[in-house]
Amino acid sequence: EKMASIASFWWPSPETSGGFLSAIYNAQNPDDCSSKSTKYFVMQSLKKNEGDNRGLSAWASITMQHMLHAFSDGDDPSAGRRVLINDNNLWPMAKGCKNGPETRECYFLPLTKCRLSDVDPIDAKDGSVALIDQKRDDYDRSARTVYSSDTNKYARMTENKIEWTGLPGNQKDHSLTALTAAFLAYNLQPQPWLRKEIDERLMRSLPADLNPDRTLGVPIRRSDKCFGHAIAGSAKGELDCPPLETYLQSVRDFMKFDPLIDTIIATSEDNAACSEFIKLVKKEIPSLRIVTNVGDVQQGTGSASKLESYKEGASNADVIASALTSLHLHLRARYFVLTTKSSWTSSIAILARVYGFSTDVYVIDIGKNKNSYSDSARRGG
Repeated sequence: EKMASIASFWWPSPETSGGFLSAIYNAQNPDDCSSKSTKYFVMQSLKKNEGDNRGLSAWASITMQHMLHAFSDGDDPSAGRRVLINDNNLWPMAKGCKNGPETRECYFLPLTKCRLSDVDPIDAKDGSVALIDQKRDDYDRSARTVYSSDTNKYARMTENKIEWTGLPGNQKDHSLTALTAAFLAYNLQPQPWLRKEIDERLMRSLPADLNPDRTLGVPIRRSDKCFGHAIAGSAKGELDCPPLETYLQSVRDFMKFDPLIDTIIATSEDNAACSEFIKLVKKEIPSLRIVTNVGDVQQGTGSASKLESYKEGASNADVIASALTSLHLHLRARYFVLTTKSSWTSSIAILARVYGFSTDVYVIDIGKNKNSYSDSARRGG
């Protein structure tokens, strides 16, 4: 089924794939959501959430951290696991949603079959609720429902990321890359309408004869990621964005390594950068077939709080569909030129390593970050 979907939508099934992905699904979907023995961790939105500019990969990352917290009950697995559930407040990227509520469920399947009506209300006075305000706050593990902070971007960094699975050993004995990819795959399951939209875009963009093992992916992240940008409402820049010539040189390096590379997938939220890079490739390496995200909005920012305001006529849904189509395109690549200072391009590489279509994955990192997430993107493990 997967290899028959080279030019159409495919995504791993949490229910049937096994491994970490199915372990997450089982932890998130208990037999009885209303049982007093089923415990919860509620991921609250920020009070001033309309200005929350975290993008897709940032949301997926913090959701993963909250899930790990829930599954280990804050590094105390002896207390049992919790189900992570999000509130139903506005999700900035879902403003104006025409296909569901203005929450993450506008675009993605719910994190759990359980409902907010199953959790204890935050104002309960019977000891059933605990509220965490700071990263190192402890709390009463006997409380049935724990709420994250709604005043800061709280996420406890769980020490033992494996114990909740029941596998012997610790995270040094198992693949952190496979675990991270599973959390990303679980969080980014599209709703049926979005799945259909991505499928249609993939069929417009991908040649039927594409060979993933001969394909190179270049997801260029620029615009508001660069130091000194002047994009109002976006997050601050995080790196000196590499020149496009640096991307091109890395493409040449890969082609020396594997002369059989015949196709390059080029995408970016930055229209000018993507267009200029494609011109460079056509001029300098005319033998390469170039695949692009046909119909990409290219909104010019990765920040989430005002997506619709950066591109005239584009809706939030257009932007999300475009971004996810680019991600799916790159799952068809084997070689990547990217910067791990972008959590978005790092997420692409991590997902490609575990759920991609190629035999294996190689990355040239032209903007290195120094953390476990970037390590997983760069070299796996």
